[in-house]
Amino acid sequence: MIRFWSDRPPLYIHQLARNGEFDGQRFATVDEGDEATVISPDAMPGAAGPYACITMGPFDLSLVGILARASAALAAAGIPVFVISTYRYDHILVPMDRQEEAARVLTDEGFERKG
Repeated sequence: MIRFWSDRPPLYIHQLARNGEFDGQRFATVDEGDEATVISPDAMPGAAGPYACITMGPFDLSLVGILARASAALAAAGIPVFVISTYRYDHILVPMDRQEEAARVLTDEGFERKG
């Protein structure tokens, strides 16, 4: 059974210009060369959010289709997602006001809610 949980504070997505500075707390950072995306619990002007973070894992990198199944179910329900994958975990950000709906969709899809 694949489990998911949501125990993080609301998160915000920040888009930074190349070499832009960010003085807030960081959950994740992706540097694409010409810009960077920072995911943070800090709400600042221009940030998108708030988002609830639904975490799944830990997973072995050889597993196939888990994130596709989850995101397809959320897409069918019309819930937008922003996904961050790490070596062992997938983090699915959904609009804060749709967190419980997203949890129901994932449960209906066969994922187990932890906690």
